Amino acid sequence: MNWTQTDGARRRVVMIGLILGPAMLTASNAFVIQAQSDSMRAGFDAMTANPTMLLVQSLLEGVGFMITFASFAGAAQATRSRGGALGTWGAALCIVGILGFALSSGRGLTFFALVQLPDHDAGFAAAAAVAGDTANAAIQTVLTFAGQLGICLVIAGLIRARASRVWPLVMVAAGIVIVTVFGMVLTTVVADILLLAASIWIAVRLGRSSRETWLGQSYPVQVQSARTAV
Repeated sequence: MNWTQTDGARRRVVMIGLILGPAMLTASNAFVIQAQSDSMRAGFDAMTANPTMLLVQSLLEGVGFMITFASFAGAAQATRSRGGALGTWGAALCIVGILGFALSSGRGLTFFALVQLPDHDAGFAAAAAVAGDTANAAIQTVLTFAGQLGICLVIAGLIRARASRVWPLVMVAAGIVIVTVFGMVLTTVVADILLLAASIWIAVRLGRSSRETWLGQSYPVQVQSARTAV
């Protein structure tokens, strides 16, 4: 079956996004601002000294996650027949995750504006209020976890659809666990690299797949042929 222009364009967009999004996340770690101590004041002072790095890091991380989640939601296309339920739930949670990481990126952009206020103490007080908002933090945590779970469900759907192997899911899940448990800059870098490696493999696999596989039709066609033969 030949590729239609629409299906070919959709597959290329998903493939590019699966590589570009995690690549942007990995690159954003190069712009993370390190403070001399763990106090919030030290962190705010460090951001004040490097506002451009704060802006670049926030944009790379926010846009990178949006592209990543949207691309995994698009990859659920290949789970229509087998793994369709997993892919559908995963795609929905990926969209939810976009909002969570948009809030995270928005907080970085808010800090970018606050560190440039002429009244440094007033800027710090506002930043402290934003960072100390427990309701906002709880909502952001739930939404971001939903998005991460969505990625795992999409990959699980691809595995069931025979469009992926198990190890990309293991890598992504391992990255989520180490960030949740340790929450350090280094573990975030490791998690982003694991996500990038898994996403590249899935993108290449989908890029080499047939149109039937991309449309989630390969499995039912085989079953129907077997029944006809019987």
